[in-house]
Amino acid sequence: MDKTTDDKGWIYIYVNNPGKDESFAGFDDQELGIRFIPAFQDKESALMCSGHFMDPAASFEAQAIHKDDLNRYAADQNFLIFMLDKTGAILEKINPFPAAENT
Repeated sequence: MDKTTDDKGWIYIYVNNPGKDESFAGFDDQELGIRFIPAFQDKESALMCSGHFMDPAASFEAQAIHKDDLNRYAADQNFLIFMLDKTGAILEKINPFPAAENT
């Protein structure tokens, strides 16, 4: 799904194997003891930063997801969400709400 930056609530993440066996690209930094999903305000930034995270030989795509849906997924899977700029600098660290609070 392609959204413009004017749409409220939509952000971009990396999706592995688009179209078949899709999964969100999350990362585990064992040195720091954190699991995170990189997210971006727009598709262009996600694509410009993809070299920092994604293997160029891998099948992946930058896709739009609503922040609420990503928060639920991240909370269920114990991931933080890092909002990044096009250079990979962290703009915001989001600790998603526990899934139990969303019911």
